[in-house]
Amino acid sequence: MKTIIKKILALFKHKKQRSKNVALVLSGGGARGYFHIGAIEALEERGYTITSVAGTSMGALIGGAYANGHLNELKQLFLSLNKKKILQLLDVSMGLDHITNGERLMQTLDNVLGNAKIEQLKVPFTCCASDIVSGEERVFTSGSLRTAVRASISIPGFFKPVKENGHIYVDGSVHNTLPLDRVVRNENDLLLAINVNGADTCPYMAYLKNKEERKDKEGIFRNMVKHLPFYNVKFSANYMNMAVRISSMAIQANTQLALRLTPPEILVELPMNLYSMFDFNKAAELIAYGKEEMARQLDAYEQEM
Repeated sequence: MKTIIKKILALFKHKKQRSKNVALVLSGGGARGYFHIGAIEALEERGYTITSVAGTSMGALIGGAYANGHLNELKQLFLSLNKKKILQLLDVSMGLDHITNGERLMQTLDNVLGNAKIEQLKVPFTCCASDIVSGEERVFTSGSLRTAVRASISIPGFFKPVKENGHIYVDGSVHNTLPLDRVVRNENDLLLAINVNGADTCPYMAYLKNKEERKDKEGIFRNMVKHLPFYNVKFSANYMNMAVRISSMAIQANTQLALRLTPPEILVELPMNLYSMFDFNKAAELIAYGKEEMARQLDAYEQEM
């Protein structure tokens, strides 16, 4: 009888241990991705071990820094940014297909990405980009970490695309905003997703508002493009609102499809409407939010065990 009890207890113990290993997936979302940092910190503080990570766009940058052992350095960089520093990093370098070439930003990120090779990272890492030549998703599982991240964060029309061996890569969110199907997962790993493109908390009313009522939530972006030749073209009052809204809806639909096809055991979300993808000066606020929300979701998960 004692032997049977010991075996049952061992099974429960093994189940509990398995729940502490996490295959982590990080969505794209621009500045909203700061949320990932706080969420990761809360996850580790609770004794969970991240055994692998996959990400797209900002999720690729943060996941890559984590896998390379330099997440704290990236966090400190983000916390030091203000609007002036952000504009300096995103130096305007006009081209037919981009506003900035991203060189100054990538030089700043050398401390967290460096010359690391993906296949040599301590934590298995995968990130996604979109190839506009073939029209297919590109999944990076080896090669230069710096190149892979640079390709994954290349917001179309904003960052200069990455050209490599006859391919041209832009932001992975075009194909796979939340790459649940790309993360390396061991048999006993929990699949945990952090999605910063969650459902809106209220209806989107900006398209209905008149010019006097609208608030400019894309101030940093507008400051960057105000010197461009097309900036003063008199589009309709709702032109930008329509473009931003359709893009947001497409990203949310992409993410929800990924969640239905590959449902995670734990899902931590940030409603998309709460922060702009250009809120790069709100690092402390978003990191704290991520930490709080991860703790809340872990409480819920552990109570169900």
